[in-house]
Amino acid sequence: MLKKAAASSPIELVFDAAKFRAAHPRWTGLPGTPNHPLFVHARDAEYLKEHLQYVDWQGECVLPLPAADLATLTPSRRKTHVLVDKHGHVIGALVAPPLPGKSWAPILQDANKAMRDAREEMSFPEQAHHHRRAFDEGPGFPSETAGMGFGGGRKEPGNVKATSAKNGRAMDKMLGNEAIGRMCTFPIGPFKSLCYPIFSAYHRNKRSLLARQPGLRRLFPKSPSAAITTNLGPFSVSPPHADHGNKADGMCCITVLGEFDPDQGGHLVLWDYDLIVCFPPGCAILIPSAVVTHSNTPIQDGEERFSLIQYTAGGLFRWAENGYKTDLAWKAGASAEDHAARERARQARWQKALNNFSRWKDIKVGNYTGRVRAEVYAQAEAGGMSDLTDNEESEDNGEESEERPRAKKIRCA
Repeated sequence: MLKKAAASSPIELVFDAAKFRAAHPRWTGLPGTPNHPLFVHARDAEYLKEHLQYVDWQGECVLPLPAADLATLTPSRRKTHVLVDKHGHVIGALVAPPLPGKSWAPILQDANKAMRDAREEMSFPEQAHHHRRAFDEGPGFPSETAGMGFGGGRKEPGNVKATSAKNGRAMDKMLGNEAIGRMCTFPIGPFKSLCYPIFSAYHRNKRSLLARQPGLRRLFPKSPSAAITTNLGPFSVSPPHADHGNKADGMCCITVLGEFDPDQGGHLVLWDYDLIVCFPPGCAILIPSAVVTHSNTPIQDGEERFSLIQYTAGGLFRWAENGYKTDLAWKAGASAEDHAARERARQARWQKALNNFSRWKDIKVGNYTGRVRAEVYAQAEAGGMSDLTDNEESEDNGEESEERPRAKKIRCA
């Protein structure tokens, strides 16, 4: 897996990870969606391809679609790519499937059927199809969530309940489907090797919560994520938004399913990065969804698109940092010294958070943890590797702001 990670292709961005917008305590993203001059064209894939950096990534196209010329799918267009900021931080990844298209296609088809069956077995009111993650125009889509969460008036972390007992049974059946399991777990290896500090923090937090509350739900073996939301289609595409309740310095894993032409619609637009990515069914993408505004372009009439979203709420980390207490409970028993120490920790948290994003130069030499280790000395000079305690340039370091890049198409070939 480490060799595969090192063989990934970098996509260099002009974005600076120091500009991520986090809430004051630095655990979660900042509520609200910052404006972008091209939001008015959010539904127009062709316009965005011309005016943003476009990544023509096919991952591993497994559907016999007329627009998909399989002869052009060279190995490099199918491989995994990493999104790298101007200082070399890995701030996203395009994760290709682990099997060739002909072998992956039956698994994708089985997963699609499991999603359709679950939607048919569930019941939703009409308003459940229209929400902030669905376009106002069009049929919208319902969703269900499982796993563990914290917030919404809870006094401690708990299992997320389905909207009804009937829907919960259908959700459990779908998550137990072998093909759905494959779709949810194949990105775990790349997540670990490309984003190890974040992956490790997720696992430590999850283990500590399960040790105290064994009744909390675990989703998939070896998965570091606490929860999953299933967007049940058939028109699962979203307008610009950020999932600000997720951990700010975290990674959200998005796996897309369905039957649609990825050249015509279903693209993932990462607005902070000025990037639009071709996102075929059966592939996955890792992004820090709490701090990156993202959306999809609409698919065509008669097509269907589903998605599986795995993530961890920032509140679960805040709960553990408080000594497994709510903020109110912590403050009730905290001294003045405790408050001062907490403020110092808050001020240092975002700098530490930046260092949790892996460095591409480390991954290239197999140093996926980000720490200088004796076994990698022979592969690269120690001075060329970062340490998790490196200081990064801050947002207000006096540099002139970057202009928006001119549109550039990256054909992964």
